[in-house]
Amino acid sequence: MSEARSAVRERGTYTAFPHAEYRHRLERARTIMERQELDGLLLTAKENVVYFSGLQTIGWDSKHRPMGLIIPADSRAPVLVVPESLEFVAYESSWIEEVRLWGGVRVPGAPPDPIAAIRQALEDLRLTRARVGWELGYGTRLAMPQSDYEALRAALPEMKVQDGAGALWEMRMIKSQAEVEAIRRSCDATSHAFQVGFAQMREGMTERELAGIMFRELSGTNYRPGFVMVRSGRLKYRMINVEPFDKPLERGDLVVVDLGATYKDYWSDFMRMASIGEPTAEQRAFFECDLAAQQAGVAAIRPGVPMKAIYHACMDTIRERGFAEHARIERVGHGLGMDVHEPPSIAHNSETLVEEGMVLTVEPIFSDRPEGRIGNFALEDVVAVTATGHEILSTFPKDLWIA
Repeated sequence: MSEARSAVRERGTYTAFPHAEYRHRLERARTIMERQELDGLLLTAKENVVYFSGLQTIGWDSKHRPMGLIIPADSRAPVLVVPESLEFVAYESSWIEEVRLWGGVRVPGAPPDPIAAIRQALEDLRLTRARVGWELGYGTRLAMPQSDYEALRAALPEMKVQDGAGALWEMRMIKSQAEVEAIRRSCDATSHAFQVGFAQMREGMTERELAGIMFRELSGTNYRPGFVMVRSGRLKYRMINVEPFDKPLERGDLVVVDLGATYKDYWSDFMRMASIGEPTAEQRAFFECDLAAQQAGVAAIRPGVPMKAIYHACMDTIRERGFAEHARIERVGHGLGMDVHEPPSIAHNSETLVEEGMVLTVEPIFSDRPEGRIGNFALEDVVAVTATGHEILSTFPKDLWIA
């Protein structure tokens, strides 16, 4: 880095968290790499690069300018590889001191493309014949075209490419207090959006109009508001993860809203329910069953408990209330962080143990079978695991809202 560029980098930092937070993540990664016999990590996906570097750029929305972060397992400094157009963005928004540029137009001598730049950085770090973890496994993706991946692999014939997903999730599943506080802030914004949106919900409003009201409220937390899912009425009672339609809310509809703000790239994700007019006795009975099941799952969360125990707490409650035939569910929740869905999965057979620092959602979801005429029933909380139990971060009430 030139003296001029170094001076720019030292003028200030705009990372989401203090540098100590990123240094702590780096040291944890090195401990895990040593245990898993990895000599380094090569990261390209936004969530992983930002997790370790703090880099803040809308460049992640482009599929034309791949970026990368190389983390050696030893004491050598990580290397951030970005296009030369992001030179000063990297210096001001990332704590990484070693920034490599590619492009060769604005910065003479820079490699012409990201593959050449990443390869050169790996060579300089003496990792071309080492065991390097890549984003190849569960819940990870390489943020580069397949042709670039193949070209990079061909340029590194002696590298022992390993699946780095296990090491990454071992780290990211356990949140620091700073991460938990970011998720709490995101949940607070989501609760506010629920309050505003539900207060304005009315018969005749379309799902998309309701979503727009709530989405606008989310925008006050971060420049990326998050997501809104709405499913209402018999047309959508058997749907999951569906976008809002230009479909009016009608009297008698049950409405499920799944909502999540972002803050410092950390998500919230929880669901609440409303009824357009007073619900029927059947709808109320199904709702009360789902509420009891969801609360039972949350109550089961504490360190040392296997994930399947949370699942069975939900399902046992549904069975005890006589609704088992309607609830054919393979899992009732997931981890939450820089991805909306992260490991661990709260599945029927998961032996993964709950650990302090995890942030989990609990969301038993079911519809009346087989017709889906009564409703879709879905309540969800965001729960931080503490040393002795848990804390619910999603504070908006779970009562059935009557609009």
